[in-house]
Amino acid sequence: MMTIERLVKNMAVVTASFALIWTSGCKADQESAGKKREPAPKATTSARTQAPMTAKAPALPVLAPATVLVDVDGNKLTVKEADEQIKPMLGANADKMGDDMIARLMPRLRQQAVERFVVRTLLTAEADRKGIKAEAADLDDAIATIKTRLPPGMTLNDALKKEGLTEPELRTNLVTEVRFKKLIESEVPTNRAPSDAEVSRYYEENKSRFVAPESVEARHILVKVPEEATAEVKTQKKAKAEDLRKQLVDGADFDKLARENSDCPSKTSGGNLGSFGRGQMVKPFEDAAFSQPVKQIGPVVETVFGYHIIEVLDRTAAKTNSLDEVKARLSETLKQRTQMETVNKYLVALRAKSKIAYDDSVKPAAEAPGGEAE
Repeated sequence: MMTIERLVKNMAVVTASFALIWTSGCKADQESAGKKREPAPKATTSARTQAPMTAKAPALPVLAPATVLVDVDGNKLTVKEADEQIKPMLGANADKMGDDMIARLMPRLRQQAVERFVVRTLLTAEADRKGIKAEAADLDDAIATIKTRLPPGMTLNDALKKEGLTEPELRTNLVTEVRFKKLIESEVPTNRAPSDAEVSRYYEENKSRFVAPESVEARHILVKVPEEATAEVKTQKKAKAEDLRKQLVDGADFDKLARENSDCPSKTSGGNLGSFGRGQMVKPFEDAAFSQPVKQIGPVVETVFGYHIIEVLDRTAAKTNSLDEVKARLSETLKQRTQMETVNKYLVALRAKSKIAYDDSVKPAAEAPGGEAE
């Protein structure tokens, strides 16, 4: 069942309100999306290097595979079953993480597997009690929704092949998900949108959350200095940076010079770093970028990465987004929050009517001996 849950999640079939049920200056490497910008690790010890994690994971109790982690009205989940569900969550990263890291994550991962099992067991029992079925038309609708949420250029067959599924297997696996969705829709109101007054009140009470901070758009050329460079090498590198700056001041093309000389991956885009706010770059780079005049070549700036020649292309002052600018997004956010709260209350009610026994290793905080509820 984990395969279809991952497929459904990846295709964004369900809204946030059903997520629990359905799925129960420069970049350090611009070829890798989402990486931090190179002038920016904000170092606490050294921005160049971070000490490797050498602390060992705390000793954990060894649980036999047959150990029952949770019993929900006689339906049991064992350690072996939970760990089989966890493996796909780790995926290819398992080999890279090492035993210590996996050991640190395992208690939390098992808790997640347990809670997913509890929710699914409660909903299955309730759907059975109410005689809720997944009709052929329901499955057709679910598959049609999946198709509309696929990335551009991807077909359903492409997605199924990637997940190792056939369409008949997809339909079979969707039965449980469709039943859950029908159960929730029949039991709790999840489509109520907030009124204009509610949206306005939330905006006024949380206006500070809608402040767009000051930002700049900049490009740079980096002359990288090796970590263990001698004073002589540093002098040579700074001289190169000063020479590049002089060429720019004299009218050289920044884009061309960056592509040919920069030691930053941003050179592939002419040194352009895009827009960034405070706190994203190392301090000397940030100070220069936020103080330099726009469209002027600033003085050479030294950081832990080397020497930078920076040009600020644009600067945007901090501003508070108006209610009109955020109203649509805020309304949807509040709607989803209400949906989740409503669904959670329903699940709490189902729990109250059931007998749930946890193993101590995965017992929720509220259930733990002497523990405090989260």
